[in-house]
Amino acid sequence: MKFLESHEMLRAFVNKYVNSTRDKSDIVGKILMALITGTILLARPSPNKIQDGLVTGASKATFYRHIHRLASEMPGIYKQVFENLQQYSKLKMHEDGILSLHEHVIPHSSGEMEGVDWFYSTTEDKTILGLSTITMHYFRAGVEYPVDFMFYRRLEELERHGAAELYKEKNEIAREMLTAACAMPGSPRIVVMDSFFMTKENARLLSNSGRYYVSRPKRNWTCTIDHVKYTFSSLFDTIPADEFKQTRVENPKTGKVRVQWTAERIVYIPKAGKHKVVFIDCDRQQKDEDDPGENEVEKSETGRCFRVFVTNNLTWDAATILAVYAARWPIKTSYRDMSQDLNLHGCKWRQLHGQYCFIALTFACYLFLTWAKVNKLLTGYNDEQNTIGQLKEGFSNYYQDRFAGWLIEVKQQCETCPIANWIHDHVYCRSGRNSSTRGVNR
Repeated sequence: MKFLESHEMLRAFVNKYVNSTRDKSDIVGKILMALITGTILLARPSPNKIQDGLVTGASKATFYRHIHRLASEMPGIYKQVFENLQQYSKLKMHEDGILSLHEHVIPHSSGEMEGVDWFYSTTEDKTILGLSTITMHYFRAGVEYPVDFMFYRRLEELERHGAAELYKEKNEIAREMLTAACAMPGSPRIVVMDSFFMTKENARLLSNSGRYYVSRPKRNWTCTIDHVKYTFSSLFDTIPADEFKQTRVENPKTGKVRVQWTAERIVYIPKAGKHKVVFIDCDRQQKDEDDPGENEVEKSETGRCFRVFVTNNLTWDAATILAVYAARWPIKTSYRDMSQDLNLHGCKWRQLHGQYCFIALTFACYLFLTWAKVNKLLTGYNDEQNTIGQLKEGFSNYYQDRFAGWLIEVKQQCETCPIANWIHDHVYCRSGRNSSTRGVNR
């Protein structure tokens, strides 16, 4: 597909939310617009394919020279776009929204790439060669988007690249991100995370910042009730069967309702404080292959199957706690969508700053499509706009419409162009050729 480096929708977005590209002569800004357009429109986009697809624009040498400059600027540009969008009422974060913290492993084929090592991928349920990305995602009432990301690098991989002094543990990185998120204007009061990030240090940080969280406790944790110590497994075994009640849990994104058999307890967790615990009796309900939590089922000491969740909000009921935890899944589906529709897994850059640039660009494309959605700019180009794939299809239809209009405009300009008319009369028209020949003969 051939395309222009910019168009009215993208120019409006970039001019308003990317301060560094407001100068129309800024070629980096133009290349950024070309990269966003190409990333959304092309299958398996790469800088080479995007430059080849441009109808007008910089030469390949200039294009690549400025891409290298953009690589160092792109993470900052994404943060700039994100911060500027927080001034826009339709997209800014709200305190009643939800932040999710998650690790995603981006597959790579070469262990020689900076940052790449062997990591366990929950998506593929095996250890793969890839890049560990710790990310934060925002969700509220139909609006969702990536907030921030940082790479986790193994000490051994850092030592291979002579940078062992940069090593940080995953949860150290998580606390840096949580601290930064809590300082953002309008930052949500609720954080959702899986059991890996549910450390007591993280729990204290969030509680001290006035945040509520929902997570799963680590399996080796203990708790006390009335000065009696339990593991969560042994505590589950003490709950009578008739205390479990049917609870309707609605997924905040899909609206799908599941009925769970739940029981609650208030416990004290050492070094973390009082928590409400919700147990689900998994033996009393049929397995649901569409339930992403099926892999979280544990077995108690007596062989009973259960799931367990904890929160520092003691006033929430089981339905609320489980619905809040269900809001963690949009971050997982966002990675699937970005991989399938925005080529998140396609970066071949060997240096880490190139990886940062690539992911920041993908996130910027996600924000752009979300902005177009809430402004109803794609209305009429695709009736379904619930997923990134559907938004991408709508944008493609919009762009083809605009490109066709540009071609008509170019053709009309050619009709009044003296050079084009001379070529038409003297090259393509028979009478023109004959008169020209007569002139030559004379």
